[in-house]
Amino acid sequence: MPPLRKGVPFKRKDIAKAFFDLDISDSEPSTVSQTPKPRDHNRLIASKPPLDKAKGSNKVALLTLPVEIRLRIYDLLVVSRFDRTENPSWAVGHTDQKLVLLDMGQFRQYRTMEPGILQTCKQIYHEANSILYSQNVFAISEPKQVFRFIEQIGLANLKLVKTLDIWVPWMAELSPWLQLLNILAEEASGLRCIELGWSADCEFTWKLRRGARERGLGDNLEFVRVLGKIRGLEKLVISGFYAKNWLAYLEERMGIRVRAICGHRREERELKEGDLNDKELEFEKLIREMNEKELQTFMEYQQETEDLFP
Repeated sequence: MPPLRKGVPFKRKDIAKAFFDLDISDSEPSTVSQTPKPRDHNRLIASKPPLDKAKGSNKVALLTLPVEIRLRIYDLLVVSRFDRTENPSWAVGHTDQKLVLLDMGQFRQYRTMEPGILQTCKQIYHEANSILYSQNVFAISEPKQVFRFIEQIGLANLKLVKTLDIWVPWMAELSPWLQLLNILAEEASGLRCIELGWSADCEFTWKLRRGARERGLGDNLEFVRVLGKIRGLEKLVISGFYAKNWLAYLEERMGIRVRAICGHRREERELKEGDLNDKELEFEKLIREMNEKELQTFMEYQQETEDLFP
């Protein structure tokens, strides 16, 4: 992985590469006027008052608006939102906010934010930059794409990231994940919330046996030990298939209350006659049956981990 940069300015080509996977030229709009400096500087100031104080001027520019309104505009431009009916799995909870999918190149097809506004001028950059990183939820399931993203935005911006949604595929290699978790523990000092799920391929009973690759990394001691190094979190949610003692270990190690979800449970609705039609009732009954089966598989998974203590 290329060396990570500290405090490097946000370049337009880096924005395009990191968020939209686009290649553009290195030319950037200058934030410094190219007009030669006048000899009589005081006279220039006296003859041309600021825009917001000029008599007879009714022009309104972004920077003439109250800061509260500007911040709202930045929020609308740089926080990823979409119509959740397109794909509810991309949504952040039950909101219309969309996960920033770092590893799937989705922005080439679904552009839901415009971070290019940060290149307008230095003031807008400083006002909007923290919103871009702190208010978006970044989804991770492939470490190498995250390494690339971090290298492009720099460690200074990584420290602004507050929320991560992490999914660990069952076929994932351990080493890249340990590298990523170490970077987060050492550099992502602004992290406040992590939702992390471990996948497992448990279709057949033999895949649940200790040591089977299909069990994934949910029972890996090295993984959970490095995860426990992350400090400053206010919320941690673990889901999927993980070892029995992970919950107690992470709560003690991180000093926070950890929410644990058994397996990959699907949301259930109350089954009330009259509220749902026959087709919806059948679907909800199917969801409940799937959740019951998932819980049974989860319990069998954890039986193989009772003697694992980080």
